[in-house]
Amino acid sequence: MACADFGVTFRNEPDALQAKQFSSSIRVLEDEINELRQIMEQTYTEQKTFSSEVVIEISQRLDTKINEYMRFKVRSIQ
Repeated sequence: MACADFGVTFRNEPDALQAKQFSSSIRVLEDEINELRQIMEQTYTEQKTFSSEVVIEISQRLDTKINEYMRFKVRSIQ
């Protein structure tokens, strides 16, 4: 097994630090997106309509987070 299999690095490379920060940031965004989806689903169940002001507001917040996530992903592959 290689040292990389254990997450060990011997160089303090900026790329390694950026990859770790990227991974952490992506996970945070994914968690926020999942939480907003759950809140929106629950709110829809309570309101019984997608046109409710509250559901629309949550949906817009969710859209913003999804857009942020997609921009983050695009930047990571460039």
